[in-house]
Amino acid sequence: MAKTCFLTAMALVSAAIMFASCEDKPITADQLPAEAKAYIQQQYPNQKIMLAEEDYGMFTSSYEVKLDNGIELTFDSDGKLIDFDD
Repeated sequence: MAKTCFLTAMALVSAAIMFASCEDKPITADQLPAEAKAYIQQQYPNQKIMLAEEDYGMFTSSYEVKLDNGIELTFDSDGKLIDFDD
């Protein structure tokens, strides 16, 4: 019984740590990876970055960018485009 309670408690603590470590942090456009900034400047030269966030995951991070025309771009930690929504 004590072993079951201990294992349950450990599972709950692990889950809490996992969810607490996954968060979004607002950043400035200058803090985006160079490749992401270059992509935006090349593909959307007349658009402004309205919002940029670094999303911290368990093992990697990514960047989400919202442009003033409503397009949302997602880049991996190296600045490579991985998703977009228009």
